Amino acid sequence: MKDDPSPLRYFGIQEESREERLLRLLLESVVQAVGGEEGSLLVHDATAGDLRFAMTVGDKASEQTLRGQRVPLGQGITGLAAATFEVQTGAPTFNNVQQTEGKSGGPEAVIAAPMVSGERLLGVITAVSFKPGKRFDGKDAKLCGRLATIAAVLIEQHMKLSAQEGRQTIVASGIDARMNARLGEIDQLLHRIAEKKPDALVQIAAIIANVDAALASQGR
Repeated sequence: MKDDPSPLRYFGIQEESREERLLRLLLESVVQAVGGEEGSLLVHDATAGDLRFAMTVGDKASEQTLRGQRVPLGQGITGLAAATFEVQTGAPTFNNVQQTEGKSGGPEAVIAAPMVSGERLLGVITAVSFKPGKRFDGKDAKLCGRLATIAAVLIEQHMKLSAQEGRQTIVASGIDARMNARLGEIDQLLHRIAEKKPDALVQIAAIIANVDAALASQGR
């Protein structure tokens, strides 16, 4: 992944693919829902033992500047979220990330949610604000964490499907069809939500909470 200009390929996700667009839409939803100005998705480079910026929304110049830059695990809000597997919020404490020209002051507030599959760290989703005095609260943390979970599921399922396709020569299996259908449903749902007012995005938290409760009751 070191020399790859598109770190998302670490997950087997190509640029301009449906999975890439879904992740970008999720990231945009996170930023809009918590009142940030920019957001990023960082992938976990297990070989190097750090995080790498793969996608940024809110500012095209920032995406060009940030893509490929690395954040050590445990360093700053983002690195701490990766190390603890917990959502972290606060003022930035790690200043080694190069910002776009004109943003020399850096972000005022950061929220970071880990994307986790079982005990495996896939990466981190972040949202930042450059507004003086801005702080993210507990509600922001819960929503960001739940959307990060959705992102982790999308990535995990895509990786499993890719691995399956690598082992089999059957192009269209029943599992492939169901997965493609589910991805299409999620794509349409997120687009409908994105078209509504920003406040409507908060409803995602309640929906996911109901799903979590239903799954938990089935497992008892």
